[in-house]
Amino acid sequence: MSDDTRQISGVTPLEENFDFGETGQLWLEIEKRGYAPHIINVLPETGKISIDLERIKAKNGKPVSNYTLPEITRILLAKPDIKIFERGFSSEKISKEKSKIAQQEFTKGIGKFFSEEYEVVPVESSNLDKKLLRPIWRDVQSAMELLDPVRLKYLARPPVLETKSSRESADKLGNKYGTQVMLFIKGKQNIETAGLTAGIAGVAIVGTATSFAGGYSRALSNNRSFFVYNIYTPSFDEGTLLGKAALVDCSNGEILWVNRGLLENILTDLFAAINHN
Repeated sequence: MSDDTRQISGVTPLEENFDFGETGQLWLEIEKRGYAPHIINVLPETGKISIDLERIKAKNGKPVSNYTLPEITRILLAKPDIKIFERGFSSEKISKEKSKIAQQEFTKGIGKFFSEEYEVVPVESSNLDKKLLRPIWRDVQSAMELLDPVRLKYLARPPVLETKSSRESADKLGNKYGTQVMLFIKGKQNIETAGLTAGIAGVAIVGTATSFAGGYSRALSNNRSFFVYNIYTPSFDEGTLLGKAALVDCSNGEILWVNRGLLENILTDLFAAINHN
């Protein structure tokens, strides 16, 4: 494990042969929601490892609950922050017109994508709603950048929106629209000035490229013990719609899910996460 990569071994109990490399040792970190993480130094002769993790408590004195999503029937959708960059030979600028079209089409696409199972309710453009969204967007963008999509469900304590104002705003919006969760999406696409390419809102397409959390899930389902990934957002070629997303519990501001990668695959992975919770 280095500063920019992490190697996931899988969900315990498991049996695995490790490569100890030139140093002849490695460090294992065992994480589970509701328990203090444990790090142990392992040598080739260590053999079988059995660890009892220590249960931890929340601020209210009760044990931290296992990772789970609330019962979801309606999803509140903040206006997607989609930016289309036009690139020429000597300049790059945001196209306000195409960005607006992308936001509108992506909002429609998300509604259709989830329509068979969940109702998607866009946040209105009233001044009050914009005011409530402002602190949530500020906090959720930090979560999108800093939280590891794969490790989130295993973190000892559930991550929440950083400030009290954003948590209160999420609760107010959830009550107003009768929704359990709120979805935030940021995305960008680079296009040549000759025209918009690769389709702005292909949200219903299951592509072959992967998102972070989805790659881990598929690795486990294919019986691949290790999933090695770069924890920073990769760069993609011109025309691809690259993005980040986060799902927030409206009632308490908990960050339930984050992901990064190709936006169409991010939505596919979110749908799977909700249905398999």
